[in-house]
Amino acid sequence: MNLRYYRSRFHSALQLLQGYKYPEPFHIAAKNFFKKNKKFGSKDRKAISEICYTYLRCGLTFSQIELKEGLLLSGLLLDFEPASDWNNVSKELGYSHEVSDDFFIQEGAFDFISKAVEETIRFYPSEHVLPELEHYNKPGNLKFRPKNWAKDHTDDEATKLGVIGCRELAVNQTLDATTQVQDLSSQFICHQIKAEDHEKIWDICCGAGGKTLNLSSQSRSEFYLSDIRPQIIENAKSRFRSMHYDANYAVVDLSKSQKELRFGAKNIASDYFDIIIADVPCSGSGTWFRTPEHFTRFDYASLSKVADKQKTIVKNAASFLKKGGRFYYITCSIFNEENTEVKDWIIENTDLILVNEIAFDGIKHKADGMYMAEFVRQ
Repeated sequence: MNLRYYRSRFHSALQLLQGYKYPEPFHIAAKNFFKKNKKFGSKDRKAISEICYTYLRCGLTFSQIELKEGLLLSGLLLDFEPASDWNNVSKELGYSHEVSDDFFIQEGAFDFISKAVEETIRFYPSEHVLPELEHYNKPGNLKFRPKNWAKDHTDDEATKLGVIGCRELAVNQTLDATTQVQDLSSQFICHQIKAEDHEKIWDICCGAGGKTLNLSSQSRSEFYLSDIRPQIIENAKSRFRSMHYDANYAVVDLSKSQKELRFGAKNIASDYFDIIIADVPCSGSGTWFRTPEHFTRFDYASLSKVADKQKTIVKNAASFLKKGGRFYYITCSIFNEENTEVKDWIIENTDLILVNEIAFDGIKHKADGMYMAEFVRQ
């Protein structure tokens, strides 16, 4: 280990985390930090980010110790050096704490996740989940450290689950106006939505429009995108133009009942769409592998309010679906309150009939966790 390099990277990681202000996405904070500190090369940026993300992914494990000590242990998790060598690093950094080989992950550090485990395992094939959960039955001794996942490339089996007919991208390929990146889970969800040519499809909480963009490459349907945020709609317009796809856009607040929708010059009444895609606002817990800053800030009690909002959005959108049309309820959550409980509410309180239910674990392929319930309107 080169102590000179690690000393510099350690202090930079410490500086980055000390200046981070939640709820700003951490990847944005890191990007701005490196933009202000142009001295860092690509290897430095990667190493500093890995130290910070490892610290954040440990959740409440380091909540009772100083940030400096937590970062030191994060560096230990990222490396295969014996603890005795890391004590030399600790002294070199002017820190008196000694790391032992029998350091254990704090009990209860991820208790809130257990609320989702029962429902998660009910959906996911045991052959996928059990190997990943096996190590939780053993003490978390730091002699057994996780692989450096950042060095792994997507395996062949995961690639096969990508968009049908797409070309495989080289790891270092430059993205341009004709190349878009989408998480594997979102691609899987898009494959479940069987759009036919000339159907009218409404993406009611479109965000960046990734799912609709995916579907645009598969069918010659008539696409409608809406969101409550005007800037999001402008971003979606720009993205679609860059890919040479046409769509209709509107700012729509589905927390309120809508008698009609206005997409440009089009006034749309009820019973209009063949497909409605409702990728509703949620906790985002299925994405926390990529956004671990939420681990220690998540308020489980807030889920009831989130679920109420999801139900309202579904109810206000469903009347615009044709009889026999398909409604896709989607979240990137692992929590039952946002998934199966909302699904049950939809069955009991709307004229939508459940025809399919899928939870994509993301565990095997290190992708986002997502849930989808497909309905047909009576």
